[in-house]
Amino acid sequence: MYFKTAQRLSWVAFIGFSGFSPAAKSITTETLLKPVETLSLVTCSPPRGIEFSKEENSTFRISGNLPQKSGTVVLRPGNGTWNASGFSYFRVDIENSGSGLVWIKGRLDNKGAQDWHNSTPSEAFIMPGERATLGFPFPRAADVDDAPEIFDGMYGKPNGYRSHWKPFDPAKISACRLQIHSSTQTLSLDNITVSLAQPYGAKANAALMELPYLDAFGQVRQLDWPGKLHRLEDLAKRNEVERQRLELDSGPAAFNPYGGWINGPQRKATGFFRTEKVDGKWWLVDPDGKLFFSHGVNSVGFGQSTPASDRKAMFESIPAIDGKGRIRFIEANLERTFGSDWTRPAADRLHKRMRSWGLNTLGAWADADLSRSKRTPYTAMLHYGGTWNPLGEGISDPYAPGFQHKLEKKLRSLVDPDDSFCIGVFIDNEIAWTHKFVREAFKIDWLPARTACIERLQTNYSTIGKLNAAWGTDYTDWNNIKEVPAPGQSEPAEADILNLRGMIAEAYYKTCRSAMRAALPNHLYLGSRMHNVPAEIVAQAIKQVDVLSLNSYEPLSGAKVPQGIDKPCIDSEFHFGAPDRGVPGVGLWPVADQLQRSRAYAAYVVAGVLHPNVVGTHWFAYSDQSAAGRPGENFQIGFVDVTDTPYPEITAASRILAEHLYTFGTEDHDVLTVLEKLWR
Repeated sequence: MYFKTAQRLSWVAFIGFSGFSPAAKSITTETLLKPVETLSLVTCSPPRGIEFSKEENSTFRISGNLPQKSGTVVLRPGNGTWNASGFSYFRVDIENSGSGLVWIKGRLDNKGAQDWHNSTPSEAFIMPGERATLGFPFPRAADVDDAPEIFDGMYGKPNGYRSHWKPFDPAKISACRLQIHSSTQTLSLDNITVSLAQPYGAKANAALMELPYLDAFGQVRQLDWPGKLHRLEDLAKRNEVERQRLELDSGPAAFNPYGGWINGPQRKATGFFRTEKVDGKWWLVDPDGKLFFSHGVNSVGFGQSTPASDRKAMFESIPAIDGKGRIRFIEANLERTFGSDWTRPAADRLHKRMRSWGLNTLGAWADADLSRSKRTPYTAMLHYGGTWNPLGEGISDPYAPGFQHKLEKKLRSLVDPDDSFCIGVFIDNEIAWTHKFVREAFKIDWLPARTACIERLQTNYSTIGKLNAAWGTDYTDWNNIKEVPAPGQSEPAEADILNLRGMIAEAYYKTCRSAMRAALPNHLYLGSRMHNVPAEIVAQAIKQVDVLSLNSYEPLSGAKVPQGIDKPCIDSEFHFGAPDRGVPGVGLWPVADQLQRSRAYAAYVVAGVLHPNVVGTHWFAYSDQSAAGRPGENFQIGFVDVTDTPYPEITAASRILAEHLYTFGTEDHDVLTVLEKLWR
């Protein structure tokens, strides 16, 4: 019943948000992403039990039995590669004629592809009877970008260019890999087509590149899509529709005031958040003693901005430019909605949204006033701004005099020690922890960490002669160590440098824990939001943190949790983006459209609830980034768009998940089984 109610409310909201006349000359995203060129297939490598057959009109079929309910099908072109360089979007359209939910994790490959190298991903969830698109809005190298200079720095551009830190060449696609998971053993996928869309380049997309690029509301001017705002007066209409919806749906019945499991088992109430392992699964426990899964969103607030002072031609209308030369369209649109005193009603509506959508946590970088309002639990974010940052890797020197004292002072100013709504604190974000910073440390005479490294080497080798013999060096004394052997020159030196890195990490996490215990003894130390960190560094963090935080851009929550650990973990950052709502950037894990984005979100959260270590999932971010870049990132990754309008698909998915958040794991332990029940 709740599922149907949520569907009805979202549809009402969506009707209220649409029906506006598109601007003259505008191009719809549906037209932009429509197939232009169909690709032919010559070879296919299906798993045992699966048959591949070509049908009429360049379609094909994949069917058969999957005894393990999963298998990988590899599609390959006839001439060795597909050349998609003249386009910006690769799509595989699939009809599920079977009886179960099918999840396809797709990957476009270059030669030598790995998940995060020479490839680009997508995914799609297809219920029985549905036809869906597995869409790849792929990146390409910067040297083929022909967009005018005014678009420089944007990760996604109107000419179809998209950048990514991992290499991918659309001119040399060697395969399309379909990793298929099904809720049933029988698989039947029909009318499959592979095609290319959105011709690439400034000439092909001249209309989209006309200046001004953004309209008065901060939206891409020459594109149109469902839900785009066209008239100023519609802001008030949208607000009224949403006000009525929020009155009808004030939040999940399963939630207590904190968002914990109101009807769940009663645990010890301490007045603050803590962790506990219950029946083999780790949980957060809220201040009232109820089990709590942190269903959260990062960067909750109104601060998304874009540089304007040096590119005014980009904008049809420019709101106030701040002292840093930036404009904030969300703030401007909120002022248009609520008037000059917009902050209080906007904040009130935001908290009501969080509750209605079943989100019980303001994640990292939430607006400080929102966090301190004691209406929604939150995680605080502390950027120490370290004393040591030789390579921009964000590493503080834990041996620096006064490091712990300064850290304690910052923590006390960040969080009220008596604030029961604060779950805990992240200290720093995505520290790189490469071996480079140790090599750089030896070059800096005054650095306390250098002294600590030399002292450890003295303990290990006792004399400089023994160190020289092991490393193949000719230092005259310990203080003479400035340049250390380069990678590959000396295995003993390489091993020692890695051990020194672990030593520094151990000291860093120990000091952070000590500072948390001294400054905020009732709050959890949530770690440093790790992303692609060496295993030995993770091991040091695990010893000290209360909850291990992992920024995990994978299809399912828990994918980055180290095997065999007995520690609560939180997936502190993830998202999925789509190209169908006007923002050209699609984030780190793209999908075809808003329905698939909402389903990918649901799958990720369900996997987290079912995982024995995961105690929360935090989406990044609350609002879309500006289509003009922040600069750089301009991703369609929000729960709301630049006009502060909610995306009905993902907010409905969040609401449905929350209503069943604490119960679906009691009966089912398979992600697809849970999802199929939610979506039927």
